[in-house]
This record gives sequence, C-alpha cells and structure tokens, in this order.
Amino acid sequence: MGDSAPDVGGNAPRKKSPRWWRWGWPLLLLGLAAAIPLLVWLGWSAISSSSDGTEVGAPVDPSVPGYRAFVEPTPTLLLIHAEGDHLFGVTLLALTDPGVEGGVLFIPPEMMASDGLLSERWVESGSAGIADSIAELLGVRTNETQAVADDGWAAMVAATAPVIVDNPDVLVTIPGEIGFDSGMLSLAAVDVGPYLGWRNPGESPLTAMSRQLLFWDAWLAQVAESTAPDVIPGEVDRGMGRFGRELAAGQVFMSTIVGQVDDNGAVVLNSAQTAKLVNEIIPFPISATGENLPRIRLLNGSGDFDLTQIAARVLSRAGAQITVVGNADEFGWETTKVAYHDTGFAPHAETYRDALGTGSVIAEEQPNASIDITVTFGADFSQLMAGGG
Repeated sequence: MGDSAPDVGGNAPRKKSPRWWRWGWPLLLLGLAAAIPLLVWLGWSAISSSSDGTEVGAPVDPSVPGYRAFVEPTPTLLLIHAEGDHLFGVTLLALTDPGVEGGVLFIPPEMMASDGLLSERWVESGSAGIADSIAELLGVRTNETQAVADDGWAAMVAATAPVIVDNPDVLVTIPGEIGFDSGMLSLAAVDVGPYLGWRNPGESPLTAMSRQLLFWDAWLAQVAESTAPDVIPGEVDRGMGRFGRELAAGQVFMSTIVGQVDDNGAVVLNSAQTAKLVNEIIPFPISATGENLPRIRLLNGSGDFDLTQIAARVLSRAGAQITVVGNADEFGWETTKVAYHDTGFAPHAETYRDALGTGSVIAEEQPNASIDITVTFGADFSQLMAGGG
C-alpha cells in the first residue's frame, strides 16, 4: 500500500520511530543519569577552587570553628606620572589594610627592566608596557593602573592646595636658574606636577624619588585634615579617588625602590631588598612570577582572632602566598603546626615555621589539591606575640 492519507482533522498520521532511535533514546537517558554524579562533582570542584567568597560547606561566621574564606588580593594601584613621551615617575600604592594601613613605593623612570628603561617602555608601549615591566621587576601585578599628566596632578591636589613641603634641595635648571628653592615651599596646584618631575643636572634618580616621598607625606597629611567632600576628585571606589583617601586615613609605609645607580645613570634593582618591601606592603599579592610557590591555608587554632592578620603578615614577609584564611575545626590548639601536603614544599614549610618563630613541621595528606601547605597557629604563637616576639 502507499502512504496513508491525511485524517479528517488535517493532521498527518505519526510515523513510527526508526529502530535505532527506539533503542538509542533509552540508552542516552541512562548515560545522562549515570553522568549526574560526575557533573555534580565537577561543579563542586569548580566552586570550591574559585578565588572569592567562602569555601563551599564552611560556616559563614568568621568567629566559629571551621570557618574558611578565600583571600581577596591586596588592593593595588600603579600611578604613572607622564607628560607626552616624558615619563616622570611610577608610584605603587597598596592598601595593606584598607583605611588602616597602606604602602607607597616610588620607582624612577630610570629603572632598568629586562627590555630597557621604564622611560623607554613608556614611549614604546604606554601604561600597558609599564605595568608589564613593574610586574616583572616586583613579581606582583597591580589591580589598577592610572596615568596622570601635570594637569592631572593639579586637579588631584586642588582641594588641598597649596601643599606645604619641606624641600631639601635647591632645584635649578641647566642654565642655573632656580626653579624651586630649598626650605618650606608652598606649592600651588599647578606647581605640583613640575615639582614631582624635576631633575637637577646630574642628580641621582633615587634622590629625586626621595623628594616625591616628602611630597606625598605632606600631601596625604593635608588630605587627612581636609573636610572637603571632593578632597580628591574621581570615583571613591577605585583609582586615586579611593587610594588617596584610604591611605590618608591610616598609617602609611613609604619607601623609594632599593637599587644602585650604574655608570649610565640607570637604576639596577636590588631584588632581595625590594622583595622584602613588596611583601611588607602587599600581604596578598597577585603573583606575576612563574615560580612554583606553594598555596597556603592559614587557620586560627587559638581562638585569638586578632592574631590571624598578624600571622598573615608574618608569613607574607617570608614570601608565603596565602590563598585561604579561617579557623581550625576546633580551637584550643597548644602548638602551631605547619603541614606540607607535597614533599616538594617541605623546605617552604620550614621557612614559614622559622618566620612564625614556633611550632612543628609535619608531612600530612591533603585531599584538597588546591592547598599545598596548611599553617595552623596555636597558643604558643599567641604567647610569642604577647611577649613581643
């Protein structure tokens, strides 16, 4: 017989499914059902290894045992001062503890990176090139980058100008004319950019950076005292609008970059000393190095919550890359324990124990592949800190 004719309702009769589909569809459903546990496990693993929020399944109250949270990177800003093709300086700002403590690191345009001076990188690649070179030099990458010219500096200080600075040196032009005298200066807003970018003939780049440090110290003090609602223009949650305000509100550690000036006037970085500075002001960095650093979980086993941040800073100064902080499954630990979960990281564990000044180092299996070393501090660390150790 031929094909069936349409029925009176105008609907074509349903054709029989092919034989492979009648057998294949149930098998496909069975396969999907079997895959559900795998999909759930993969989703759980992805969330558990994410870089923000609390650990899945952990308590959300930071005062209870078992609490765990993924560490947010220390907020950092790379401020680039330049006019056209002329780079005047690079300043690294870090909110070590936002609103409480921060750091400022001054880097000259004469700093030598692997691909040339920073001043050359500015001409070749602008802000992106500077950010890449700083990441290479310091081993950390900043959250934000902001470039300002002289008029940008004038706008930033307008609400607090004049800025009163105790200038240590007479600043002269090549013909010998005085640009800025030594002693107490009252810098108008339009003078700030030229002052920060000034170079005396034959002057060491590090000396020029020391003047920038003096300016920042004076300016942030005036920002702290100001009642102007727009004391630093811009958004209050990013850029200099945020960083300037928060640095002014707390204690600030300032330093010029550590290095030596070679015969050509370039600054060659002292990597070891600079690493100490960076570890001091950026306890939770965004690492820019290819070095295989262990991922650290820091747990409070003593119940003294003020010590978690102290322990984190101690470990940071020792070069630790802390990715998770929280509490042990129970408080009352007497002895600090540094447990490494991979024998390759045993030397790092010893370094961290030495930095803490107490505790024991042990090998311990760890089912969480995202953690290489677990540090749990106890009453011995609390007693050491109470004694000023």
